[in-house]
Amino acid sequence: MPIYEYEAKEWACAICNGRFEALQSIQDEPLKYCPTCGQEVVKVISKAQIKISKFQGHDHSGSKGFTTYKKSEEGVWEKISGEGVDAIVSSEEDKKAISQEKSDAASKPSKVINLDEK
Repeated sequence: MPIYEYEAKEWACAICNGRFEALQSIQDEPLKYCPTCGQEVVKVISKAQIKISKFQGHDHSGSKGFTTYKKSEEGVWEKISGEGVDAIVSSEEDKKAISQEKSDAASKPSKVINLDEK
């Protein structure tokens, strides 16, 4: 079950510091009142936390159907694991196009938006 965060609608509470967490099912209705102080509350969006216990390695990803590549030189990626092609090689035309696109982006000035103008 996910943990949802709530905060006081009007002002921060000295008892619960204005924000608390509640372990709820996805189907549960959002809480309307703080269980500690009774103030009206709203659900707030908080960051998700994902825990990865350990690095599984390239062989593990290959066994799950993913192909892993490592860049060996400019425009060349070699397969490390998985069932994909042994290497991906860019054509000279693709390399030039990517280089041109990067230089065009670097030479363009940043767009400035003045919010004070009416």
